[in-house]
Amino acid sequence: TITVKIYFRERINKDTITKRNFLNSMLFLSCKDYPTKREMTLKSQELYAATVTYNSRRLGNYLDSIYTLKVLNDTYTEEDNFKNSLSFFSSILLNPNIENKAFKENDFNIIHSRMKSNLEGLEDDKASYATVRLLDEIDKDSSVSIRTIGYLEDLENITKENLYDYYLYMINHDLIDIFVLGDIDVDEVSKMIQDEFKIETFKRKNDDLHLNVCERNKPKYIEEVVDAKQSQLALALSLKDLTPYERNYPLTLYNIILGGGDNSFLFQEVREKASLAYYIGSTPNKCDDLILIRSGVTPTMENKAIALIKKQIKRLKSADFTNDDVKKAKEYFTTALDDMLESPLEIIDCYYMMEILGVDDFKTKREKMLMVTKEEIVEVAKKVSIHTIFCLKGVNNE
Repeated sequence: TITVKIYFRERINKDTITKRNFLNSMLFLSCKDYPTKREMTLKSQELYAATVTYNSRRLGNYLDSIYTLKVLNDTYTEEDNFKNSLSFFSSILLNPNIENKAFKENDFNIIHSRMKSNLEGLEDDKASYATVRLLDEIDKDSSVSIRTIGYLEDLENITKENLYDYYLYMINHDLIDIFVLGDIDVDEVSKMIQDEFKIETFKRKNDDLHLNVCERNKPKYIEEVVDAKQSQLALALSLKDLTPYERNYPLTLYNIILGGGDNSFLFQEVREKASLAYYIGSTPNKCDDLILIRSGVTPTMENKAIALIKKQIKRLKSADFTNDDVKKAKEYFTTALDDMLESPLEIIDCYYMMEILGVDDFKTKREKMLMVTKEEIVEVAKKVSIHTIFCLKGVNNE
């Protein structure tokens, strides 16, 4: 397989986030050369089931729109299949279905209706809603609080005309990176990319992606009540004055020990021993200097769960863990790294992070991670504090 990933990156903006989501969906519904979804599907089948997908994510102060093409190598299909697939991919991104400087009305209405339904249904997925609400409350003046799903009130201001204007803005202003991975002739593929993607914004720009959230002397607590059989807890832990080394190495192991997997303190203590949670885990957001803890908790047990979570954070601060815990965390990391090396999408993403964040390559990561000491993890633990707690309290009225 050959994998092509194109990253469009812009500074995240609350006013345009809904428009960006709308645009991504529009581009992959139809294009000038394949004006219906059916024609696009038939074309991808003709290209030996080439797949084109998109997704978005926030990285610190920036928003990534990621467009992916996966296609079989010509060796297993026919001559020029990759070239024709690139051409198809380019049509989708660079030749949208436009009429009189606006997107086609019918397509526009399909996506508008889909987005409206997604945004109105945000509260249906209680776990996702709790995370969104937590991020809302962390720091209103920071990019952290911008909802990557978008905003219902902004959807109504999008027209097929201003969406096309925004498309032109994106093509001409975003920072763009293109990665190709597979058994390829590098010079030949570089020329194909240059021929198909005549884009002017391959410019380097060293903007800092990292953001800082407001400091708090004590955690902010927000509670909402919902008709549900389960409560949702979402906590943000802030990390103060981390060095780049701490952010990339000891922090990773700290998080694995705290809440990264079945052997973690949170999983073992809160879920297994105390039976307070249906699920619990933590994820570091390195660009935000935050760790997010998410858990589905038995109703009426929220305070007990929070107390037990605080206890695990304290344990790590006071070095109440063993070298065996560190060893297991390193094993967990190396297994995850091995899995990443099996995934073309993950490999490309790692190279992208090396490019924009200056992180180390796979080999260096492995070597440095294995050298991290317990003392270094404790130093990171001392820089962790609970910043915000959001509780979606389940009350079942049946």
